[in-house]
Amino acid sequence: MTLKKTIFSNFKWGVITLLTCILFIFLSTNSLLAQSNPDEKLAIQYYQNGEYEKARELFEKIYDKKQDTYIYYYFYRTLIELREYKDLEKIVKKQQRAFPTLLRYTIDLGYVYEISGNSKEANEVYDEAVKKVTNSENAYRELYGAFLAFGKRDYAELVLMKGRKQLNNPKLFSKELTSIYQQLNLTDKIFEEAINLIQDNDETYLPIAQEIIQNLLLDDADNQKHLTVKNGLKKAIQTEPNNFCYLKLYYWICIINKDFVDGLNIAKAIDKRLKNSGEVLFDFAQIAKENRSYDIAIEALNVIIEKRSDLPITTNAQFELLNVKYLQLISSSPVKIQDAEALELAFKKMIDEYGIHSGTSDWIRKYAHLLAFYTNKPDDAIAILNTAIKNSENDKKEKAVYKVDLADILLHTNQIWDATLLYSQVDKELPNDSIGQIAKFKNAKLSFYIGEFAWAESQLDVLRAATSKLIANDAMYLSFIISDNQEDEEEVDEEDTLNSLFDDNTTHNIALRLFAKADFLIFQNNDNEALKYLDSISFYSPLSKLNDDVLYTRAQIATRQKDYFAAENYYKKIIETYSTDILGDDALFKLAELYEYYLKNIPEAMACYQKLLKEYPGSLYVVDARKRFRYLRGDNLE
Repeated sequence: MTLKKTIFSNFKWGVITLLTCILFIFLSTNSLLAQSNPDEKLAIQYYQNGEYEKARELFEKIYDKKQDTYIYYYFYRTLIELREYKDLEKIVKKQQRAFPTLLRYTIDLGYVYEISGNSKEANEVYDEAVKKVTNSENAYRELYGAFLAFGKRDYAELVLMKGRKQLNNPKLFSKELTSIYQQLNLTDKIFEEAINLIQDNDETYLPIAQEIIQNLLLDDADNQKHLTVKNGLKKAIQTEPNNFCYLKLYYWICIINKDFVDGLNIAKAIDKRLKNSGEVLFDFAQIAKENRSYDIAIEALNVIIEKRSDLPITTNAQFELLNVKYLQLISSSPVKIQDAEALELAFKKMIDEYGIHSGTSDWIRKYAHLLAFYTNKPDDAIAILNTAIKNSENDKKEKAVYKVDLADILLHTNQIWDATLLYSQVDKELPNDSIGQIAKFKNAKLSFYIGEFAWAESQLDVLRAATSKLIANDAMYLSFIISDNQEDEEEVDEEDTLNSLFDDNTTHNIALRLFAKADFLIFQNNDNEALKYLDSISFYSPLSKLNDDVLYTRAQIATRQKDYFAAENYYKKIIETYSTDILGDDALFKLAELYEYYLKNIPEAMACYQKLLKEYPGSLYVVDARKRFRYLRGDNLE
């Protein structure tokens, strides 16, 4: 391609961009006029149809009567298409005389010279425009836009830098400059603009600096931009250790990129600047916890506890430490008994100190769950819950919550009928409350575990209209599993107990029964045994409709066992093979969480969240997916 052709090709882009910037300004005031004037309407139609000679004739006639900006730019474009550069020069100069203070027409003239092959004269005109621009922000921005519209990024930058100097404000035009540098992929320059805003430690400019960095990191597949920014900030902090804004910006970058190791170090430094208040460290621990970085959260809380014994926040940190350790424990499989026992002692100490009452209900529930499900002390768990139930006689809902927890433990220890009795009590006492609906769902699931599929399904159908969307969704899913996989045979007798569940001689509803067995074993924290039953489904029923459910369950177990790549493959298989089935959106959301929280692959996590929003607009996960996507993008969600 010749230079002239290249220039002409670039011209088209430039003019179109310029018109995009300018025509909208005038369109609202002139479009009605164009519609009321038949000649204008016809001329525009000719132009749009590519009949440029006809369009030129009409535009020339109209333009002679009025130097209207709207008509001018249509006329300008028409003459360009016809390559009538001499006439084009004349009408641009005419427009200049009509509007002598508007330098954008000077740029139009310079571009005419450029596309006609007179680069020297074009540059002289551009230089003259830069010299003439007045000391007004709007004037500099208008001239910048005119240059940028024609792809003259060097001149656009020159105008903005001159504006900064003339207006004596080195922070002006940061967004405009970073827009130029973004197009040129000048990471260092963009970073410099962000730093420039906060180099005097002015926190009012920190949100703008964050926005600049956020836009920079949107396209960072190889993580190189992230490294450039972090290394640059480290150097800035070392050079100016008293600049608090540098620390805050670095901290923010660590958070949005889930670099919690570095984030903890910066949180400590910020806390020190704030006279060791502990608040930043506590908030950081919350963020780390929400992102499943439990070890980091624990370390942050321990820093507060060890150094701030005389502050109220220390007590909150002690409480939160128990909570984080509990979440860490129950998210793992298998659980180390020594970890469970250590946590048991910590909970016991806290409850012994503060007692059993409504203010300690959260600890009591977690303590009981820990005793029954992880340290094999169900009797102790039952005893403390019975005490809590007795102490909560005046609080009907709190009492119901404890009863549901107690029923869970009874079910865990195979006390089936005692468990279903408690679930039924809560369901009848609080039928319209969330805890009543939870109890009904758990009772239905109990029936599912023991093979009473018809009874379970009848209860689940009622729960489809539950006020809680989560309960309604879970009920719909389990009901679907039953209805889609149940054979047309009689149900098991009501006298059947849990022993029938493990009767290997039955061939009735075998795939569904095996899945129910696996689900019950998972409830009992016996993942390895559950996997055996999941394996059996493909052996006994290779064409089972439960294949996607099996994959999903395997993925959940693999995640708890920290086999993240196996979990990834299971979720991907569901998405690839069963995307239109009921678990399609579930698998996609869980895969996104896997990338975000465990594999630390933020681009893939964002891609999954975005895919869910696009392909499953009615999903229960849409709100959370949108929130997580915006968080990972660096949006301020406060």
